[in-house]
Amino acid sequence: MFRDGMVHVCSRMCDTCIFRPGNLLNLSKGRVEQMVAQATRAESCIPCHETLNGKQAVCRGFFERHATQSLQVADRLGFIVFQEFPQAFGVAGGSNAVGEGMSG
Repeated sequence: MFRDGMVHVCSRMCDTCIFRPGNLLNLSKGRVEQMVAQATRAESCIPCHETLNGKQAVCRGFFERHATQSLQVADRLGFIVFQEFPQAFGVAGGSNAVGEGMSG
């Protein structure tokens, strides 16, 4: 998620994001809350599950709802790159949008 001197964040929530309504990935009850607690306690993040086998990126749902202090600082300093899913998956053809910020 941190590479090339930048923090890579998905440009949008994936279709099966754990932060979408419902339990689209059939996770155990309370699992998302456990993941959030662990990531925020460690001042870390949750990677998008769609990027685990390629160029990993921060889950957009996590970034929008639970951005840690370190993610907020990276955003304010301009070290966030929002990447489209083809690039997040390590497939050629994706584009980057820099500077959309946490509200964008």
